[in-house]
Amino acid sequence: MNRCSFTTLIAGFLLIVCFAFGFTDPSPKEVTLEQWIQDLDFLGSELPKKHKNLFHNISEIEFQTQIEELKEKLPFMALDEILVGLMGILASVGDSHTTLGYRPQQALPLMLYWFKDGIAVLNTTTEYKDFLYGKITALGGKPIEDIVASLTAIIPHENQAQVKNKIPNLLTDTVILHGLKLISSQEKAPLTVITTSGRAVTLDMKPLSFSSKPEWLIDTSDESDAPLYLRRRGLFYWYEILPDSQTIFFKYNSCQNMKGKPFIDFVKTLFGAADEKKVKKIVIDLRHNGGGNSGIFAPFLEELKKRPQFLQKGSIYVLIGRRTFSSAILNAIDLKKQTPAIFVGEPTGGKPNHYGEVQMLRLPQSGLPVTYSIKYFRVLDDDPESLMPDILVELRITDYLKMTDPVIENVIGQRSRF
Repeated sequence: MNRCSFTTLIAGFLLIVCFAFGFTDPSPKEVTLEQWIQDLDFLGSELPKKHKNLFHNISEIEFQTQIEELKEKLPFMALDEILVGLMGILASVGDSHTTLGYRPQQALPLMLYWFKDGIAVLNTTTEYKDFLYGKITALGGKPIEDIVASLTAIIPHENQAQVKNKIPNLLTDTVILHGLKLISSQEKAPLTVITTSGRAVTLDMKPLSFSSKPEWLIDTSDESDAPLYLRRRGLFYWYEILPDSQTIFFKYNSCQNMKGKPFIDFVKTLFGAADEKKVKKIVIDLRHNGGGNSGIFAPFLEELKKRPQFLQKGSIYVLIGRRTFSSAILNAIDLKKQTPAIFVGEPTGGKPNHYGEVQMLRLPQSGLPVTYSIKYFRVLDDDPESLMPDILVELRITDYLKMTDPVIENVIGQRSRF
């Protein structure tokens, strides 16, 4: 059975910031107690100077107290505990762009997604075949709700949509799970899943190195049966005219120019096709757009506003979700302000008014990278945690298994391969 999955889009999210900034260090180099203290002192002195407004969510006293408390615990901590300690300090800042550039080296052989009805296993290896499409209910003997609460404390986030986006990755990271004392060893994790037959199954899962090449149960390379929005995942932008609906579907995955096809040229092609086919409805899908350069989107808005047929209620839809973040949020806000667009999907992972324009510093002894924000974007008069859809549509595991997309179905009003 071939089945395209959410997993290519999900699995890489934790590392996107790391790779974007060239954070390829596999782990912090060997560091002495004194050197860790130097790194923490450096973080405490330099990050407040460099961040646009580090103390917008916590006070300076709270921030420095956390650093001093971690310094006091250092003699009794293992490396994984130090890592989660650093993550917790940075998460408390309350800025999704201020993070530790930690890069995991191993993970449980699981591909996960948090659906409306639970966190489900979308792929695994033969050894754990009973888990496929089951829902996780416990880890290390602890209820999944308790595990999520512990992981949330080390996730830089401004809303729950961001937490839902990042939890699936962290649930497979045995280093982080052990550092939080959620499991007793980095080399195994007792996972409990309610299988598709309704049985509760617990197995000790062993992590695999990222350099290994496991044989997954489900082949995710074949996109032929996938819903439209999960196709061509390697492209920053593409479009397709949907037959019988006079609709053009525009998938915008990243706010950056594609090599060999600048966005401005793509926009001319897209609207040329829309004009030729006399398209009456446009769907802009930002559900997997994690940002980039918000200015790249300007030519699309210019061309859109030249076409009155798209500037009527019910003729333009914007699809958003937990992975809509950073510059993609700014583009979504532009569409909200300048068009009568109807927004469909989930609350965005990015916050409309947010800190961004990301820079990086390195802790001098461990070499660990830390990202931080140097600009504040205020795009709305009020200050909501997420950009909320006009029509809330949350995916269920049954949608995935049927290979349907209820979000696009809501827009075009039919069940189909789209």
